[in-house]
Amino acid sequence: MFRNLVNRYRRFRQQVVVQQRRPYEYAVNRYYAHLIDPLFTKWAYDLNLTPNFVTVVACLTGILAGLSFGAQYWAAGAILLQLHHYLDGADGNLARLTGKMTTLGAKLDRLCDQLVRFAVFVGLAIGADVPLWAKLFLPLTIYIDLWVVHAFVLPYARNHPLKRSRWKQWFLDRGILPGFDIFTVFFVISLAALTGWINQAVYLIIVLKNLDWLYRVWECLKTAAWNRRKARA
Repeated sequence: MFRNLVNRYRRFRQQVVVQQRRPYEYAVNRYYAHLIDPLFTKWAYDLNLTPNFVTVVACLTGILAGLSFGAQYWAAGAILLQLHHYLDGADGNLARLTGKMTTLGAKLDRLCDQLVRFAVFVGLAIGADVPLWAKLFLPLTIYIDLWVVHAFVLPYARNHPLKRSRWKQWFLDRGILPGFDIFTVFFVISLAALTGWINQAVYLIIVLKNLDWLYRVWECLKTAAWNRRKARA
C-alpha cells in the first residue's frame, strides 16, 4: 500500500514539476519543501492562477509571518512562513508548467524575496527576547551574507570551478548542496517558534549563517591559491 502511494505521488509530481530546478538542492528543499510544493502547484493550476499572482501571495504570507513574529504570535508566524516556502516553490513550478516564464516574473520574484527577508528578520529581531546586540546582528548577518555571496562568491564560482572538500563533494555527488541557506533558516525559525526555542534560534542563526558565508569565501580563496600553484607548476 505504501509503495503504491509513493508511486502515485511520483507520477503526480512528474505531471506538475516538468523541469528540474537545478542539479543540486539543499536538504530541506529536497526532502521536505519540494515534496509538498507540487500540491500547491496543482492547486494554483486548477484555479487558473498566474505564476505572478502566486508570487505575490507568497510575498504577502512571508510579510505576514514577519509581522506575526514582531507581535509575538509565534505559531501563526511559523505556519505563515512555511506557507510562504511552499508557495515560493509553487510559482516557479507553475511558470514552467504553463510556459509563462517571463523577465517580469523573475524580477518580481527577486523583489518579493527581499521584502520577505526584511519583514521576517526585522520582525524576529523585534519579537525575540534577546539582547540589543543580537537584535541588530540578526538582520545584519543576513544582509552581510547576501552581499558577500552575490558580490564575490557567485561571480567567482561562475568563472572558476571550486576546489571542494571531500565531505562537501560527497554530498554534491548525491545531488545535495550542504549549507545553511535561507529556506533552511526559515525552517529553523518555524520549528523554534512552534517549540518555544525562538530566542535560542536567533543565536543559532547568527552563528551558522556567518559560518556559512565564511566557509564559501574560504572555498573561493582556497581555489584561487590552488590555481596559482597549478599555474606556477
